[in-house]
Formats: sequence, C-alpha cells, structure tokens
Amino acid sequence: MTAGKEIELGTGALEKLARFEAELKPDSPEAGSLSPKILGYGEMSTVFAFPNVPELASIAFKRMAVFESEDELAPYEKNFRDYNTALNRLGVETPDYGTARGVRNKKPILYAFQRMVNPARIGHRYIHTASEKEAVILCRHILEKFAHVFEHNNANRPAFELGLDGQISNWALTDAGSVLYLDTSTPLMRERGIEQLNPELFLRVCPSYLVWIIRLLFLKDVLNRYYDLRLVIIDLLANLYKEKKGDLIPAFLQAANEFLRSRFPDVRAVEAGEIKAYYAEDARIWSIFLAFRKLERFVKTRIQRTEYPLILPGHIDR
Repeated sequence: MTAGKEIELGTGALEKLARFEAELKPDSPEAGSLSPKILGYGEMSTVFAFPNVPELASIAFKRMAVFESEDELAPYEKNFRDYNTALNRLGVETPDYGTARGVRNKKPILYAFQRMVNPARIGHRYIHTASEKEAVILCRHILEKFAHVFEHNNANRPAFELGLDGQISNWALTDAGSVLYLDTSTPLMRERGIEQLNPELFLRVCPSYLVWIIRLLFLKDVLNRYYDLRLVIIDLLANLYKEKKGDLIPAFLQAANEFLRSRFPDVRAVEAGEIKAYYAEDARIWSIFLAFRKLERFVKTRIQRTEYPLILPGHIDR
C-alpha cells in the first residue's frame, strides 16, 4: 500500500473553503450556497464534505475552531503533519492529508483534511454489510496496526510514543484489503513523556463552568488511555455496542485475545464484562457532557445573544 502523503489545495479550492467559512452558521451548518454535508463529529472538530463543489469534492474537511491565536494553531498544525508522517513510517497508512486556514471573528480556524475514502468501507458502516468472517478479518487488520504502534512504543518509551484512538469508525478498508487510519486530527504523540498536543485545546470544547473539574479529574486519564494497548483494544470492542453490532463482540474478543497471546503476552487478556462496563461508563459520560454543551450553547445564543462557535451533533443513539 502507498503511504499517505501531504497535499495542498489549489487556489480555487481555497477560495471555495473561504466562502464556506464566511457563510457558515454553527446552528445550521449544512446551509449555504456550497451545500456542505456533515460526515461526522469529533470532540474538537466537525467533518464536512462538499459533494457538489468540484474543487472540494474528493476531500473530507475537519473544521477546528478551538484556537485563540496563531501561537496555538501553528504548533498544532506541525503536530498534525508530524503525526501523519510518523504513522505512515510505521506502516499505519493514512489517506493523503493537508491543512488549510481560515478566520472567524478574528480567530484562526484550521481545516485538517484528507483524501476521501469509500464511505461504505469505513469500519462502522462496513460491519453492517459484511459477514461475521469478513468483519473479523477487518478486526485483525486493525489489531495488526495496533501492533505496529505499540511495538514501537515499547521499544522507544519514553523518548517517543504514539497514541491511537482505535474505535471502528476510525478505520477504512481499502480495495487492496488493508486498512487506513482516519483520525489523525488528534495528533497523539509524546516526547520524553510529554504530550505534544496542547491538552488545553480539549478543554475549549467543554462547558466553561466544567473546565476546572475536567482538567482536574479527567483530562489526564482521557489522554492516557490512547497510549495503553489494552484500553485501546477495549475501546475498539466496546464501540460495537454504539454501532448496534454487539453480536460481533464474541468473535472480536476471541481475535483480540489471540492477538495479545501471540504478540503481547505480557498484556492481560480482555474479559467480556470489561467491555460492557467500559461502554456503559463511556456512554454515560459523553451523554452528560453533550447535554451540558447544549445548555451552554442555549445560554450564549438565546440569552447572551452571542455566537456559540462550535458545531454540536443532534441526538446520538447510544
């Protein structure tokens, strides 16, 4: 497979992206002359596509509105490039990627973009059409990519480590039968044990009245789990509950524990009860978190009559 490479947008594409930003209304993000389409939501970003705009149609754009200044954006942009480069060197291939900048209310906006993949072959969709045997093959491909990262981490800790958000929706099966990793807009890297991603950026999406408690009690644990192979595997399996494919968990669990026995024998096997408990706790936390974010949006837009800059999903069926 060919490793993902950095690409640049042409002048016409940049002009269309600037028009989109100028027209964007966070409370109705799919309105506007370019007919944008939301592909998904992340903790810090919203993923847009522009199927009716020839200059943009082959690209998925992750819009990030969490930066206060160029001094915050520039290190993040470098980390994004470095993370993609490091993953591809380890054999965890990504789509072609790049960045573009915008401005909103005198603050910088970053678009981290990737070459579009076949939507039907993104993991969380593929498992709904694949047989159990095909789904388990996908799982094993993903586990192999985990091995590339965590074998590297074990050999290089603490000098340089990579983190992964391994959930099924972050992987796409290629026509050649391998997988691409999609979630590179959260560039998880540690050098000498120090997180290179500014953790405060995560807090920008938090309701202002909860920032202090999230910083104190949760932020470190949230970041740490992406560097823990066992928790990354549990997260992958627990995500099947969210995707309404809990019937695949026994087969995925067997594949995961076979993988651990053969590749990481010092890592304790995963148990079925852990997966269910992990998902229940994760779903509860994120449901409460989203409810508080919507409350803050209501206060800002309806009472204070100011713009709430982030784009929030509607109801999420968990």
